[in-house]
Amino acid sequence: MSRKERNVLARIERQSNTLPPAKSLASRKEFQELSRFAMLWNSVPGEWHTEIIEHDSRPLSEEEQEALNDILSSCDGVYFNPRKRKQYVMDSTDLRKYQILGFEDYVSYCGYLSVNGLNNLVKDFDAVYGDKEE
Repeated sequence: MSRKERNVLARIERQSNTLPPAKSLASRKEFQELSRFAMLWNSVPGEWHTEIIEHDSRPLSEEEQEALNDILSSCDGVYFNPRKRKQYVMDSTDLRKYQILGFEDYVSYCGYLSVNGLNNLVKDFDAVYGDKEE
């Protein structure tokens, strides 16, 4: 005969007069509203911004200029066209968290979280109720 395992927290809750009955986080109205807002906000993917800034090339040194003049004077139809230098500025601040982690869309990210027993909105939900541990 095995001994029946009892949930200590459930027993304390049943005996308590002051504590309200426990409610799962997903069944609370505020959580459902918060998850709906998160779904609406995350349904539009962010954008990766790339800005290309072109600069003039730096001036040639004396040795480079002399070598270039020798080549230009010795060959017909040869000319020097300095290239513009390009500077790339990339901004990823508009990307959503699921995009940075490599997921295609928010639904796939939520599926990953549910399979692994994680919750994306706990941090936001703590802000709603103000019961974050300090």
